[in-house]
Amino acid sequence: MIYHLLDEQEVFSERDGGAISRWTANVLREGSEIVVCPSYDSTWNFPSHRIYQLANWSRTDFPVHPVLYRSPWIIQKWIYTLVFRELMRKVKDGDVIYVHNRPECASVLATIAPRRGVRIVLHMHNSHLLRANRGQLNSLREVPIIFCSKFLRDEVEAAMPNYFKSTQVVYNGADGAKFRIGETDKEPIPTVIFTGRLVPYKGVHVLLDAMRILEKKNIAVQCKVVGAAGFGRSKSTRYTQQLQRLCPRNTELVGYRTGDALAALLRQSDIFCCPSIWNDPFPLAPLEAMATGLPIVATNVGGLPEALAHGGGLLVAPNDAAALADALEVLLTDTSRRQELGAEAYRAFRNHFVWNCVRSQYQTALRSVMA
Repeated sequence: MIYHLLDEQEVFSERDGGAISRWTANVLREGSEIVVCPSYDSTWNFPSHRIYQLANWSRTDFPVHPVLYRSPWIIQKWIYTLVFRELMRKVKDGDVIYVHNRPECASVLATIAPRRGVRIVLHMHNSHLLRANRGQLNSLREVPIIFCSKFLRDEVEAAMPNYFKSTQVVYNGADGAKFRIGETDKEPIPTVIFTGRLVPYKGVHVLLDAMRILEKKNIAVQCKVVGAAGFGRSKSTRYTQQLQRLCPRNTELVGYRTGDALAALLRQSDIFCCPSIWNDPFPLAPLEAMATGLPIVATNVGGLPEALAHGGGLLVAPNDAAALADALEVLLTDTSRRQELGAEAYRAFRNHFVWNCVRSQYQTALRSVMA
């Protein structure tokens, strides 16, 4: 059996969970793997026997986790050994614990699981591995590591050449049944849409500056910013309050949406914008837009060029509102170009980023690393 360990703050929920919850739910849906999580609800429609709520796992969430992550390796090992004691009683010889995005947890498990004949696999969804301490890295040397983009794998390889025994890449994907091209009546004025967390590194403030530039140039456009500071019922933050103050007249902050409501907003839109100002590893949001047939305007950072490697969008420099506005203007004022890139985006999604493709990559990677 393969046990997928979500991190301590990742609720297994379509409404309240994040990208790891979405990846796990969609990739594992047709399998027999068990999801290990701090909490869950019924929104993913997973059978209850395939979900295991780990006692005390959520107690290591913020503010405990940041402190624990900076603690000496011996302290981390002691605490996580206690936290995972229940899980280790459940697993059997030949099982696999597939750890999502927590190198510190994978490193501790790698020191205790082999005694039970249990294998550890680590799946990185961001750059946390670069901050691993010596004790963690020593324990992870033999652990197979899967990355969500070539960018992440190359980043680690550049920092630690030939350090890890086995690495693979498994991309993210999108639900082609939910996020689809539909017969939706669109507004007469083209709509640019952003979906995601409203945090500074996602660059929404740059998008608002770009929309203000387009407004001054009298370009016909409306923009919808969909999201919140976190997932589910998120509280207002200083950044979201700043966005409210900076919001130009052609832009609307519509709040958090997920599932069918999010998909409907995408079908009503014309262009998707991903203005990240950090090395975004391989976000799901642009893939969901591609599944809806939207052309993408994104920044040339992290794994975003990989998502658009098969066509479907325009790349611009990060943190450059003028360049972002120029790229958006190209598609806003040229309907044929917009439709051409939208068709490219949809083909790229169908050929590379449907969840069945991702599951195939995942299974191939597992066979390779477990050989």
